[in-house]
Amino acid sequence: MPKLAIVIPAFKEIYFEETLASIAAQTCKDFTLYIGDDGSPFKLKKITDLFQDQIHIVYKKFNENLGSKDLVAQWERCLDLVTDEDWIWLFSDDDIMDKNCVESFYKIVSNISSFDLYHFNVSTINNQGDIIDSFSFPELLTSEEFFNGRSLLGYHSYVIEYIFRKSHFTKMGRFENFDLAWGSDDALWIKLGQSKGIKTIPNAKVFWRRSEYNISPNSSDQEILKRKFYAKIKFLNWIYLQTKENKLNIEDSKILRQLEKSFLKELKIYCEKISFKKIHLYLYKFYKVFPYFRFIQLKLLYLYFYKLYRYFIKVFKNTLNISQIKMV
Repeated sequence: MPKLAIVIPAFKEIYFEETLASIAAQTCKDFTLYIGDDGSPFKLKKITDLFQDQIHIVYKKFNENLGSKDLVAQWERCLDLVTDEDWIWLFSDDDIMDKNCVESFYKIVSNISSFDLYHFNVSTINNQGDIIDSFSFPELLTSEEFFNGRSLLGYHSYVIEYIFRKSHFTKMGRFENFDLAWGSDDALWIKLGQSKGIKTIPNAKVFWRRSEYNISPNSSDQEILKRKFYAKIKFLNWIYLQTKENKLNIEDSKILRQLEKSFLKELKIYCEKISFKKIHLYLYKFYKVFPYFRFIQLKLLYLYFYKLYRYFIKVFKNTLNISQIKMV
């Protein structure tokens, strides 16, 4: 029977006990939990010790807080703790899983063992653990369909919902290291799914926590936003090179348009948080890498008007709320 390693690069303590409780509650405990403490100032070992008698845990305290400087390097040194397990599930220190996740994984692998990458569907939760939204993948996705879904169709993907074959992870060159790991996970799923696709595991899901403690929803820190946009450009350039090397089967004419749409979509998401000057800067950086497009000024003008539109919508809503309060 294949062996599973659940790996947590750990730093935060606020939800850590809840995370470990969901792992300890698994109906199948045939796995090893590896915890890589990223030089945390919190007492993660004390929390970990609460579960030592319930599941097999390997705990490693790293002296250097590497994740604040290089998140991918922290992920990889935690993955390097894994010994003889065949499969890796990279989890987190604040999310939770259904109690039948491990059982469901082993069940599908015993019946369909040919895939290198498996996936759980996801619900997002808030600080209190209430479900905000839920997202599902098709039963099987190719790498091309995954990228299309992420860039154009609004597919949600995090890190915690994937289990991958360790040998294939090594063969495919491990992670692509983009700043803040922004796009590094998507690049990995694309690489690992190139030959056989991404297989979704039914009847179990994981719960990704959206909170102020995550990098992902952080849209107010201008330096973080700048790093995200630059990392996004590098990720999109990596995608383009994958198509040129025939590792992704997307036509040249379509991939260029798709890359542009993906970047413009990202700018639209954050346009309320960034200045006109920054919008111009990020567009300039993108088109410097991809100098194949025409009518660039029209794109800039479109984003300007979209930002103004979002601004007036916000003002209108605030005015409406104030009016309703006065009426009360």
